Amino acid sequence: MKQKFAVVHRPDETSRQLKDELAGKLGEAGWTEDERQPDLVFAIGGDGTFLYAVHEYLDQLENVKFVGIHSGTLGFFCDYRCDEMDLCVQDVTHRSPQCESARLLQVTARGGGQEKTIYALNEMRIENVTKTQLMDIDINGSFFETFRGTGLCLCTQIGSTAYNRSLGGAVIESGLPLLQLSEITGIHHRAYRSLASPLILRPESVIQLRSASFEGAFLCYDHLCFNLDQETEIEVFQSQKQVQIARYRDLAYLQRLRILF
Repeated sequence: MKQKFAVVHRPDETSRQLKDELAGKLGEAGWTEDERQPDLVFAIGGDGTFLYAVHEYLDQLENVKFVGIHSGTLGFFCDYRCDEMDLCVQDVTHRSPQCESARLLQVTARGGGQEKTIYALNEMRIENVTKTQLMDIDINGSFFETFRGTGLCLCTQIGSTAYNRSLGGAVIESGLPLLQLSEITGIHHRAYRSLASPLILRPESVIQLRSASFEGAFLCYDHLCFNLDQETEIEVFQSQKQVQIARYRDLAYLQRLRILF
């Protein structure tokens, strides 16, 4: 079946050459390059490039599938190495993929009469490196705790191996669409104490983070971020938006985990 494709690549010479090679081989197979309305998007570079590609096509997720090509070793989003281009082309032109769905976080920041909504595949974080950030945490409408420290990270299952893991969070196996809330340098002593452990949450959970002031803090999501200015409340839950990852290689999740680490 002939398809339309697009290629998003890391801005280095090797990735540009790989992009040209891939586009040429797919063109020879009768596929059409279409950056505006592709059926399949190839991300060449690494898992960071894959995240960039997802955000580039955020408004077309219902009609687009993604394939990752890594310039080094395999990653969770990348099934092919740069020296496996022929195999990649052979697979996508002759095989039907197993599609892995990953729901996005929907994050809404409110305050000062304004509201801003963004989406994240891996995680969202609130980080303040200029001063101690105080936040009240509500889960499903009930107060949970007051946090003091640098910030908090809320990740999806697929993002549990990313920033969350560096914080000492748990790796969540594929097929468990859970959320995980982890602290970033929490303050714990006789006067102030929060849970101090990662918290695994049900997929339907709604998390609200409230503060009298987020001055100096950033709201980070995947590879992007923006300053929190007048916002006083952040609401997060799993949206209905889903990323479709086209898997042409039969690698079990634990195999990917072993290869990556």
